Amino acid sequence: MIWVWAGIFILTLVIEIVTVELASIWFTFGSLVAFILALCDVSINIQIIVFLVVSTVLLACLRTIFIRLLKKNNEKTNLDTVIGTTHTLLKGIGLETLGEIKLNGVVWGVTTENGEQIEAGEKVQIVEVRGNKFIVKKEIKND
Repeated sequence: MIWVWAGIFILTLVIEIVTVELASIWFTFGSLVAFILALCDVSINIQIIVFLVVSTVLLACLRTIFIRLLKKNNEKTNLDTVIGTTHTLLKGIGLETLGEIKLNGVVWGVTTENGEQIEAGEKVQIVEVRGNKFIVKKEIKND
């Protein structure tokens, strides 16, 4: 059974390295504990139970904590903060032409997701940043 636990250890470790999802790493630790029990000549039933318990407890208790800690520094960029803001079109959006808006003193190219034509002077809302242009939609007027 030692080789089975060693194989599970290597397999789950490789899967974790490839995916980096913090899903299989807990089974890596469980198989390590079971491997140590196998070295101590503990019964196979106990090894399997300990593997399942250790893996499940680690997965249930620590995964969300580690994910929260790892994603803590995921800050928005300056461009991400403009999504949802409203601007006036300086140049209209045509079928084959980009429109233009001015944002913080810089003129940016804009287009729509569905090829909708919008006239200059209309209010548009930024919905996405794609490359060096903004994807906008016509602002709905609430009368």
